[in-house]
Amino acid sequence: MRSPRSLLALLALALAVPLAAPAARAESWCAYPLWVHEWGVHVFASDGAPAKVDPLPGYFHRPSQRRGGAPAGPVRGLPADNGVRTLPVVHFYSAGSLSSPIPVGLEVGFRDGAASAWFPEVDRLEPAVRANGPAAVAGRQALLAARAAREGRYDPKLGALPPDPTRQLVWDRLELTRAPVAKPAASGGAAWVDEVRGFGDALWVNARGESERFAFYEADTAEKTPLALGRGDTFGPGRRHYVLVNRGAHAVHDVLFVHREAGRVYVFAAPMIPAGKSAGFLVEDHLVAPADVEAATAGQLRRWLVDPKTPAAPKDYRWDHDDCVMMRDPAVPVEAAAGYRLYASEVEAILHAWGPRFFGQDGTTVVYREDERLLDAVMPISVYTDMFNFVVLNRAGLAVWEHVVLP
Repeated sequence: MRSPRSLLALLALALAVPLAAPAARAESWCAYPLWVHEWGVHVFASDGAPAKVDPLPGYFHRPSQRRGGAPAGPVRGLPADNGVRTLPVVHFYSAGSLSSPIPVGLEVGFRDGAASAWFPEVDRLEPAVRANGPAAVAGRQALLAARAAREGRYDPKLGALPPDPTRQLVWDRLELTRAPVAKPAASGGAAWVDEVRGFGDALWVNARGESERFAFYEADTAEKTPLALGRGDTFGPGRRHYVLVNRGAHAVHDVLFVHREAGRVYVFAAPMIPAGKSAGFLVEDHLVAPADVEAATAGQLRRWLVDPKTPAAPKDYRWDHDDCVMMRDPAVPVEAAAGYRLYASEVEAILHAWGPRFFGQDGTTVVYREDERLLDAVMPISVYTDMFNFVVLNRAGLAVWEHVVLP
């Protein structure tokens, strides 16, 4: 969840078939995809500023609770492929792997805030003042140059590169397994935690003696919604003509304007409002019959978000000559989203946790999906894995603007 004064993400990892044993490694093979799905919710108050959200489970870590220890070694330092084949909420899915467990490194930054909670415990916590400062920005440019210099050099002697200095939360090594290494903490009644723990395909995330179906991160942030609501040119009695204006630098997607008054529900839907553009509508033209409200709200969001081609985690994976990934370097992470689609189980978890707040409140609520490029900019992420896997990252950042005052 990326929420008002908080950016939140949860990483759950799912493996659809048993991990292959090391003995299965061959002289010629293709890496397995590791599908990474991040989802979250950013809550804005009526004035467009961050709003309050429900408290987090008590077992999540916070800056005042740091503890020591070190993992076996960062994933970014694993051997490069030299040709010898030996969430916010984020979910990882795999249809198989030559690694057991699957190692994952994760680094998360927050451009407009400071990390405030996470799980499991991180290996390094970088203060926002340093991670977002000019020295860190310069250090990232040097790091990008070092990564580029390694391209095409599949030499295991190259060693590790340093972590990204602009990232506040660093997990050098998370290990993904089909069963937990440690007993999970009590959820404390957090229904969304209990639900995602029930994802049958989800891999367990293990680090520092802790296990969970996900990894989680959150930060304080001062972001405001890019949307503004104003009256249209033909506004008048019985003709509430409104215009939603996107003042941001990125498009907003999957927009749902929901207005409840006197037992009636009005729903306006816009697949996209480009940056600097607007969408106008008459409230009276969008009255929804009681029997159709679910389909027009939660059902519409479901249709937008669920991947129609792959609504569930794949059970197997087949390569052809065009999609075989080989010779990749674990020191080079994936940092850009490839898309936004989620699996049905993930979308249902969002709707169970947030549906009443999205669509059930009196007055006016606006729900929309943030552009993936915006997420990459304001909440940059680096995902590492070994040479036997490759990352495919999807990010679905939802936002809810509550108690909107109709002008």
